[in-house]
Amino acid sequence: TYRLTSPEREARLLSETGPYVGIQNPIAPDRCVMRRSLLASVLEVLERNARLRERLAFFEIGPVFHPVADQQLPAEPPRLALVLAGRRELATWDQPHAEMMDFFDLKGLVEQMLEGLHLEGAAFEPVADDPRFHPGKCAALIINAVPLGILGELHPALQQKYDLANLPVLAADL
Repeated sequence: TYRLTSPEREARLLSETGPYVGIQNPIAPDRCVMRRSLLASVLEVLERNARLRERLAFFEIGPVFHPVADQQLPAEPPRLALVLAGRRELATWDQPHAEMMDFFDLKGLVEQMLEGLHLEGAAFEPVADDPRFHPGKCAALIINAVPLGILGELHPALQQKYDLANLPVLAADL
């Protein structure tokens, strides 16, 4: 996805939008600042593709950009965004009604990723106050007392903002 965005595009995901890294000579009005959220960009891709497939899975690894006071260059922490939506398996002639994916599909995917990276000591702690995620269906990923991110099912109000109201959408922002 593009690293350039607009505050209005990210406002659908982020309830509080802080300062952005601005572009002096933007290429377009909707590409005038550097992104603060990788998940917002991946959700836009999901929104565009949700009408085409019953089962979707996307990820992106890249930096986000946060201005730093009294410094010319921004902080660029690397992020990983994962998004799953739709059915667990595609329908077949003998199983025409496959189940929808849920929180545990995403958690299992994150656990496989951590195992592949040989990261041990992962813990998932419930989170109830993140406005992006459904209460009771999200968790913080913590490894060796270091919080690495959050994963869970998107809040229904947020799904409506992205025109994804009829799909369960699972996301991780790590």
